[in-house]
Amino acid sequence: MAINCFRYMGFTSFEQVDQLTITQYEVMVDALELRMLDNSLHEHRQAFLNFAVQAEKTAGKGKSKPVYRRFQQFFNYDRELEKIKRRKKKGSPRFAGIGKLLQKGR
Repeated sequence: MAINCFRYMGFTSFEQVDQLTITQYEVMVDALELRMLDNSLHEHRQAFLNFAVQAEKTAGKGKSKPVYRRFQQFFNYDRELEKIKRRKKKGSPRFAGIGKLLQKGR
């Protein structure tokens, strides 16, 4: 347990390890495993994108040209930013009625 705390969780002293409960340790291990899975997802996505950006299409007899000639064709930052802004404007429907309830309670 102590080795994992020092190796993976950034602990720097045995006092930190001694103050940790078993439940806290288990939660930290679960969080660590999920963080590692997220990192693995990122690495695999990066590998896929590296492959995709090198894609070519035929351009005549025995010739080929890149599918993406400019970075913006491959990833349009402005379009993705607009998608995020639109989602934020919509708000979360799960909490849509809470504001009304709070105002009634005043």
